[in-house]
Amino acid sequence: MTGNLHASRFSIFEANVDELREHYANTLKPVQVSPIDRSSTMSVEDTHFSIGDFDIWSGLCLSGMEVNFLEPPDAYVLYVPIAGAMEMTGGGHQLTSTPGTLLAADLSKANILRLHNERSHIGIAFSRQSVTRQLSELLDAPVIHDIELFAEYDAHSGAGAKLAAMVQLLWNNLISESAVTISARSTEFFFRTIMVTLLENVPHRYSALLERPVSPAMPRQMKRAIDYMMANIATAVSVEEIARDAGVSARALQAAFKQFKNTTPLNYLRQLRLEGARKDLLLGHQDGVPISDIARQWGFRHVGRFSILYRETFGEMPTETRRFARAGK
Repeated sequence: MTGNLHASRFSIFEANVDELREHYANTLKPVQVSPIDRSSTMSVEDTHFSIGDFDIWSGLCLSGMEVNFLEPPDAYVLYVPIAGAMEMTGGGHQLTSTPGTLLAADLSKANILRLHNERSHIGIAFSRQSVTRQLSELLDAPVIHDIELFAEYDAHSGAGAKLAAMVQLLWNNLISESAVTISARSTEFFFRTIMVTLLENVPHRYSALLERPVSPAMPRQMKRAIDYMMANIATAVSVEEIARDAGVSARALQAAFKQFKNTTPLNYLRQLRLEGARKDLLLGHQDGVPISDIARQWGFRHVGRFSILYRETFGEMPTETRRFARAGK
């Protein structure tokens, strides 16, 4: 679902701590701020664009300051530095961003951002739900655990240089005089391309799975097993029943799903059910049907468990999906 492109710009000079804190609370997020030197005032400039699940901004901190989020954004962020230094602590990590070094992190786990004098950068943020969905598509498997994205990455060569160039190109397009004519859909695609490049190259918990060789064509028995799952999508079935219909042993079926899908047959079936329920919620074909009934139609007998699995897989609750779908109509 494509959103609208929103832009904001602000400059605030020689503001005291209370003024700057109030400004951030009104424009971004509630934060605690403090100068990192003896200065009693701080000066910052910021230009910000947002669309759907994505944000990009250019920030300049003329005077050093320390920022502590009171409500950390639930997003992953990539900083492309232009000048000056910035440190981030959180999630058991301490990262430094200086010219030539990209910083990628889970912003929801950031405790402190420490920006030094004359620090400037381009930042780009991806909502957690968009990253979870994209990674699940790349893996062809559900994303259950935290991605654990905390990395410093060389911006001068290889994928780091490519990422920096892509972010800069997107930024240049948005701030050009013709930005008002830029397609929101193409802008979202550009954000997604950068997100995929980030996931495929910057180290995180699922990097090893993304690097595994592409599997050959699925064997016929496995296709039969998937067909059986689809035909019995709302029925409680066992691995033995699926294997019997596919004409293989349960052990052979387990091995095939491990090789070709990197999961188990029952986990794959659960993913099919979750995706089916999500499709119903997004399309709104059953808009008046309670979510509990939709869950049962897709084989989930315990609605609370369904909601937990749904959030772990898609990064949002079923009620949020339905609300977003209704808002887009």
